[in-house]
Amino acid sequence: MTKKLIVVLIIGAIIGISTIPMWTAKMADDAFANPNLPNSPQKIEDALKVRMYVYMYPEARKIAEKAVLYFPEAKELPYFIYTAALSSEKAGNPLAAIYWYGYFIELFPKHELASQAQNNYNKLKALHTIN
Repeated sequence: MTKKLIVVLIIGAIIGISTIPMWTAKMADDAFANPNLPNSPQKIEDALKVRMYVYMYPEARKIAEKAVLYFPEAKELPYFIYTAALSSEKAGNPLAAIYWYGYFIELFPKHELASQAQNNYNKLKALHTIN
């Protein structure tokens, strides 16, 4: 009985994990389809958090960049920009990360993540640009 329960739990976990791209894409698509709804930016933030947590950096970057365009006045904008930067860096696109970190620092110099963004910006700029 215990063995069957363990097998069922493992199968359930595999199915749950394999559906992450589908339901996070659905969350984001719904939010982008209805940008005027008050909870749309929060849906995007939730989808981004899950995608970043499971190392889906290229997909997270696309959503974050689109969110910056769709929700420029949202209180979640700093999160969208920082996530665009971090996901670009993690996905191996340092020039995009430099751009997004620089944009974050420019718009939100007093934000709690500003010093981390500045450190990442300086590191990437030193490694990937020629003066």
